[in-house]
Amino acid sequence: MSNALKTPKKSLPFNWYYDEKTYQSEIKKIFNNEWIYLCHVDSIKCKHYRTLAVDNKSIVIIKNDDEKISVFFNTCMHRGSQIFHKEEGKMNSSMIICPYHQWSYKSSNGELLNTTSIKYEKFSKKEYGLKTVNHYIWNGLVFINLGKNKKFNKKSVFQYYDDAFEKLNFNKFVTGHIWKKKVKCNWKIYWENYSECLHCPNIHPELSELVPLYQRRLVDIKDHPEWNILKDKYSNPKFQGGLKNGSQTWSTDGDAQGHLLESVKEELESKGQIYISTWPSMFLGVYGDHVRVVRLIPLGPEEVELTAEWLFQENTINDNNYQKSNVIDFGILVMNQDADIAEINQRGLYNLGSKQGVLMPEEYIIYEFQKYVKRKIKVI
Repeated sequence: MSNALKTPKKSLPFNWYYDEKTYQSEIKKIFNNEWIYLCHVDSIKCKHYRTLAVDNKSIVIIKNDDEKISVFFNTCMHRGSQIFHKEEGKMNSSMIICPYHQWSYKSSNGELLNTTSIKYEKFSKKEYGLKTVNHYIWNGLVFINLGKNKKFNKKSVFQYYDDAFEKLNFNKFVTGHIWKKKVKCNWKIYWENYSECLHCPNIHPELSELVPLYQRRLVDIKDHPEWNILKDKYSNPKFQGGLKNGSQTWSTDGDAQGHLLESVKEELESKGQIYISTWPSMFLGVYGDHVRVVRLIPLGPEEVELTAEWLFQENTINDNNYQKSNVIDFGILVMNQDADIAEINQRGLYNLGSKQGVLMPEEYIIYEFQKYVKRKIKVI
């Protein structure tokens, strides 16, 4: 059976990609309630912190001197001052000290240690510790949830979960590079672009050469109604899936430089890459010699920030002959191409207001994504 849609489906109204009211509803009902990807555990050094803003909510993640992770709302419980005002930095001690009135907290659990005021006879420090953020570390990946006591369940958190991920231990990977970019488009535009390959031959010529299936504007061989017939008829990767002959990974030259991910070698030889995603904030790709995790955080109705982390096996990073730039430069090329076309897409939306476009057969993942958005903000 083909993955493709059987009948035309209406897209979301065009004004949903710039309307402030729709955006605020998405923040409140999606980003403030779903599991949001924060970072890989290795990307933060011991005794360091990093902040993240989800709309107007500021979060701080701290890796303590025992390597354990703490996550708090970035707000002093005295009169509400922001505590950490830089994006990241080093902790000077195991205490968190508010820069305003210098209330101090324990970095491991947020316990209030001291105030700088005259002491009340009756004052309970226990009531004024930092507010913790619900978080969960899955396979070395840190997720947060701003909702109330929501449990992490990988079967409901991830879309299109591939069993191959059971063979991968991301705890043993190290962060080789972090890249950020602000894109002038609605967060849904970038998600939808990621979810189809109709644009691949003209927007990603280099990637389409590496992944021949993409030349057919397909994400998966099963997207074509006659995929099984074509698979039996042709041995070309265009119809079988996988990378072009002789290539091993997503890089400028397709060479894994002797550092293949052996635990999923069979799956990668067949598919070329393995994907997993969690709406609304993260998609992850496993390639021949590395993993790339991309986080999307909206900055407003018409801007989204991308943060990409490249993860490598430790022996790969420690190999002085390994050129990680081959991998990183290729990934940045593809993401910049996506960013450019996403901004063009955004600029074309204003002329038609609440009118709706149409989704084509290959855009079945976009159809599921748009149903997800409508369901979460309760319009269906």
